[in-house]
Amino acid sequence: MSAFTKTEALAFIESMRLTISGRTGFRWMVERLSALADYLESIADENDRLNGYLDWADARSDYESYCKQHPLVVPRGHGRVRD
Repeated sequence: MSAFTKTEALAFIESMRLTISGRTGFRWMVERLSALADYLESIADENDRLNGYLDWADARSDYESYCKQHPLVVPRGHGRVRD
C-alpha cells in the first residue's frame, strides 16, 4: 500500500514550496519543487492512461500475473505514491 495519495503528495510538495518561496537562496529549490510536482502529475496521468489501456485490452489479469513474477522493490522506509 502506498504511503501517500497523489493529492497528499502534491499538497506536501506545495506546502514545502510555499514555506521557502521568497526566501533568499532558495529560488533553486522552489523551482525544483515545482518541477517535481509537474513530474508527479505527468506520472499519475501516464498511470491513468496505462490502467485505461489494460482495462480496454482486457489485459489486467496478464499484468497482475506479471507483477507477481516481477515484484517492485521499494527501498525500506520509502513510501510509494498511490492514486
